[in-house]
Amino acid sequence: MVIAIIALLMAILMPALQRAKKQAQTVYCLNSLKQLGVAMYEYALDNDDFIPRALDHEVKWILVFIPYLGNQYSRVEDYREVDVYQCPSFPRSGVGQYGHGNAEQTVDYVVNAWDMRNPGLSSGNQGNQRNEPTKLSNVKSPTHRIYMADNSAGDWRPVVRNEYELDILSKMNYLDVWSRTHLPASDQTTHGSNLTRRVSRHRHRNQGCNNLFFDGRADWLHKDENTARYWCARDY
Repeated sequence: MVIAIIALLMAILMPALQRAKKQAQTVYCLNSLKQLGVAMYEYALDNDDFIPRALDHEVKWILVFIPYLGNQYSRVEDYREVDVYQCPSFPRSGVGQYGHGNAEQTVDYVVNAWDMRNPGLSSGNQGNQRNEPTKLSNVKSPTHRIYMADNSAGDWRPVVRNEYELDILSKMNYLDVWSRTHLPASDQTTHGSNLTRRVSRHRHRNQGCNNLFFDGRADWLHKDENTARYWCARDY
C-alpha cells in the first residue's frame, strides 16, 4: 500500500517538477543572454561603438566577449570554460552534422549577421550577409532587432567542439543568421547547404526560443513571430 501511494504521488509530482525544471532553464538562459547583452555594450564602449556580427569574421563575439563577462572569467583562455555560453536547454541527446553528439556542442547561440542596409530578401539566397563589425548606434530600433538567439539542433546542424572547429565551421558560414531560410519558420534543413535553419523552433516553452536584442533586452518569441522584421527590419 505504501509503495502504491508513493508511486501515485510521484506520478502526480513528476509533471510539475519537469515544468519547474524547464522554467528554471528558460530563466537561466535569459539571464545568460542578458549578461551577453552587457558584454556587448561594454565591448562597444571600448571599441569605438563597434560590435561583432558574423562569426566568420576575425572578430568573433564568442572570443572577444570573454573579458566582459565578469571577474570569474578574467583568466579564461578557452571559451568552453564560459558557463554563460551554454544554454541548459540545448539538447544533449542525439547527433548533429557528421555524427557528432549534441552533448559536445559549445556554440549554443547564433548571431545576427544580416545586412540591414541591403537585406536581400528577394534574392535567391533570401538574404544578404554582413561580415564586418557594426556600430551599435547605427542599428535602427534596437529594441525590436535581435542580436543573438538560441542555436537550432538537428542532424543537419554542425556541432562545434573546440576553437579549431569554431574557426573552420565559422568560415563555412554555418553559425550566423542572415536569411529567411535561417529562421524558425523555415523547413530547410538540407545537409551541405549554407541555407539551413539556424534559429531554434522549440528550445523554450515548446514553441519558440530566447533572444537577445540590440538594446540588451532578452526575451522569448514564438516561432511564428520570429520573422525577418526582428532581424533585418524588413519582412516582405
